[in-house]
Amino acid sequence: MEKLSNRAIISRLYNSANQQLESANFDIGNWSQWYQAVQGLEVPEKMVYVMVQLNKKVTNGGFVEFYEASLGVFAPEIIYVLNEIKASATAEIVSNSLPIVNPKGLLDDDYKELVFKLKLSEQQKTELFSCDIRYDQLQDHENLEDLLGGYLQV
Repeated sequence: MEKLSNRAIISRLYNSANQQLESANFDIGNWSQWYQAVQGLEVPEKMVYVMVQLNKKVTNGGFVEFYEASLGVFAPEIIYVLNEIKASATAEIVSNSLPIVNPKGLLDDDYKELVFKLKLSEQQKTELFSCDIRYDQLQDHENLEDLLGGYLQV
């Protein structure tokens, strides 16, 4: 049997996750329902879904777009996945973004409620820009597609 490329594996799992989420009956405006729908995915699909969402948003509009698109509710899971696939430098950048958007250090549901529908201040946007620069500089150092695809192929 032919070995699939990392991109093909990620694409298949992401498409499967998207189809499941589109057919799930939840209110996207309710962080808890959205979060639970994503948690209901199989582990590989969930890993791919949160990683692709992170990369799409940060590459397109930086961490500001990531957080203002409410994807910050998945930041703890994203950090876990990044560490699991050995993308420790990227995990550190995402971890460093947390105190910027969550200066009180809220946890669990309180954190998710805070970052869902988050409106960032100009100061927070400026601070997140430094995370964007560090994320962009990792392109040649930590290839997330290779790390995630390699992890999923094991």
